[in-house]
Amino acid sequence: MDRYFLGIHEKHADPSVSLVRDGRLLAHVEEERFVRNKHAMNAYPIHALKYCLQTFDLSISDIEAVAINFDLEAYKNGEMQAFFDAWNAAWETDGNTKGWQRALLNQYNPDNLKAHHEFHWRRAFGDQRFPPLIGLSHHRVHAFHAATQSGLAETLVLTLDGSGDKHCSVVWHYKEPTLTPIYEVAIPFSVGWFYAAFTEYLGFEAYDGEYKVMGLASYGGQDPDLREKLSRVLFAAEDGIGYRLDPSFIHYGPHSYSKRYTDTLVELLGRAPRCPDEPIDDWHKRLAFEVQYALEAAISRLAGWAVQETGCRQICLSGGVAHNVALNGKLLSLPDVERVFPHPLCHDGGAPAGAALLACYEATGAKPEPLKSLALGPAYGEEEILKALTNTKWHFTKPDDIAKTIAADLADGKLVGWFQGRIEAGPRALGQRSILADPRDVASRDRVNAAVKYREDWRPFCPSVKADKQRELFKSDCPAAYMTLALPVTDKAKEIMPAVVHVDDTARVQLVDPDHQPLYYALIDAFEGLTGVPALLNTSFNIKGEPIVCSPLDAIRTFACTGLDVLAIGPYRVEKTAA
Repeated sequence: MDRYFLGIHEKHADPSVSLVRDGRLLAHVEEERFVRNKHAMNAYPIHALKYCLQTFDLSISDIEAVAINFDLEAYKNGEMQAFFDAWNAAWETDGNTKGWQRALLNQYNPDNLKAHHEFHWRRAFGDQRFPPLIGLSHHRVHAFHAATQSGLAETLVLTLDGSGDKHCSVVWHYKEPTLTPIYEVAIPFSVGWFYAAFTEYLGFEAYDGEYKVMGLASYGGQDPDLREKLSRVLFAAEDGIGYRLDPSFIHYGPHSYSKRYTDTLVELLGRAPRCPDEPIDDWHKRLAFEVQYALEAAISRLAGWAVQETGCRQICLSGGVAHNVALNGKLLSLPDVERVFPHPLCHDGGAPAGAALLACYEATGAKPEPLKSLALGPAYGEEEILKALTNTKWHFTKPDDIAKTIAADLADGKLVGWFQGRIEAGPRALGQRSILADPRDVASRDRVNAAVKYREDWRPFCPSVKADKQRELFKSDCPAAYMTLALPVTDKAKEIMPAVVHVDDTARVQLVDPDHQPLYYALIDAFEGLTGVPALLNTSFNIKGEPIVCSPLDAIRTFACTGLDVLAIGPYRVEKTAA
């Protein structure tokens, strides 16, 4: 008899659900894809839950257990209360921080959480046998997820985030099947909080705009004065291994500008925070550069120690900070590091997959399968696509070979919306729901920014590249299938695909192989046949402020209201001029 496990995340942002059987991740989808509200803040992921159950013809009573990526028992037995009490005794903790602590103790008390989930399940499914909740240590979930799905028998794992249970960062040594913590950084010393604070200082939204800071950093340069000031905020620990964050700049004191940092930080920097609509000047660029530098220095020191301590030269990354592809590329460049695998579902919105895999492993012994694809969400058949096109009265054709036809469109300079198969899990478009353009032409990149994405013109786009052409275009042979690594490019890459090379001569690449993405690979292959370039500019199929499109109607609406020229949706081609 099959044994099914769910993982559910619904803390604040990015609620999501995963389904696992026998160590295999069957489904993972974010609630935002259904409700069309980016990050689906504070929503219960009921649509995502129904998708996971209905797609595999299950009811909630068929589930053996629901895994939660927090140590629930610690929130009931006094362990977390004692931790917070010690924290508050050591630091001059303000009322907002104490309120946050009380909210966590209430939310993750297992009795409260059980009642909360069962309330939503009862409303959706009626009275049934509801599965038990299993609480799992937050950072262990992240580490297990990354280590086991990396396919590596031995690896270091760095779990880096804002906070989870007691910790902000943990270094693990995974030697199959044992996962051992070897270094821990506890609250309140958080590189996630550090980066989130400066994300808001620079006028972006924390836990959404960090990638903007990372992109902006490449346009800045060294600033000795800012570096000295930031060294008072984030600095090496007494042991010379870890790091410390002075919480007086983040937590303790007046918060006139943001909940993420105090007025003390504003006084330190000597300049008012940027408002979202204000221009970005050279000082902002230098600040972004120094913030990124401080992050990379702290984590590189930690990773370097771990490599020397264990002799292991492979690193996995998880936790939300692992979305920082520049940091990931920096770790790969360290002299003793051979390979880096940042899990593409590293943030808390991806943690239900790790929690369900860990719960399944502990109950059944089924080891998780290595990650091969993130096409884990809803798919729509040809009949559903045809109905949507007909009802919205678009003229469309059905080419004999959609890949070759769309490759010709791209070679002609057209901007294409590409909608195929199951939607990707996670924040990156990987050839299921993508906007595509010719990477040879910088003007096409600028047109995507101006007429489709409506976003800042300094943010880079990513290339999807045939995996067998990696060494021609990149100075690294590290596997990079999920846009989680910024790799240095070759001179040939700068020559033939300038639209996807960042100002720092790196690219956040997706390597595409024919076994796991045959149609997308065929498209890139056909484009290479026409142009000699084995790559496409790829960005997510959405406009600024919206989630990635999920359904055919989402795709048609986004196509209609942007500057896209062509929509490739299933086997059908729609051209705007023919409407």
